Amino acid sequence: MIDKLLKVALFGGEPILYLLIFLSLISVAVIIERFLVFRRNRVDVPRLASDIVQKLNQGDLDGARNAVAGQKSAETRVLCEGLDNFDQGAVVAAELMASMRTRQQQRLNRRLIVLGTVGSNAPFVGLLGTVLGIIKAFNDLAFAAKAGPSVVMAGISEALVATAIGLLVAIPAVVFFNYFKHRQQVVMENIAQLESMLLDVIRTKRENASGSPLSSAA
Repeated sequence: MIDKLLKVALFGGEPILYLLIFLSLISVAVIIERFLVFRRNRVDVPRLASDIVQKLNQGDLDGARNAVAGQKSAETRVLCEGLDNFDQGAVVAAELMASMRTRQQQRLNRRLIVLGTVGSNAPFVGLLGTVLGIIKAFNDLAFAAKAGPSVVMAGISEALVATAIGLLVAIPAVVFFNYFKHRQQVVMENIAQLESMLLDVIRTKRENASGSPLSSAA
């Protein structure tokens, strides 16, 4: 059994290097794709909220809907869901916006697991390549003892390349994973603010339409 494993190990760390290059290409592709998604998701939330509140206070529901229509950001999609169900009341609007918020969070979270997996495992993959390279170096020394330690040192130096490549692959993946997670958190916080704002307006409109308890008693 050990002999069979040794034969596999004697391939060295070169196959691991190809695997790391493949992982790096996947990581770069995900980074570019997610960067474009978050770039398209930019929206001026304070200005949007102010514009929506102003139009709703003026009774211009269609104008509020037009303000968010056609926009692709997660914030405006959730807000649009609430505006489309404005007349259904705060409870219905809140449930539908919560459902849309979940879908948008899933959209922003898509493929981030790839960056997390590459970032956490690439160093170990590189370390595996280093270990295999060291095994091969000592095996070469066993069959070329007259060559001296230079054979081992050359083999070890080549083996350590796998660890370095593993770190080079992992560091950008971790950095961008944390960056995209932060951007996602900001978007979710923006959505929560817009939801709260819209629900407050809906409740206020409902109360004004039905009349306050005091005015009803009068």
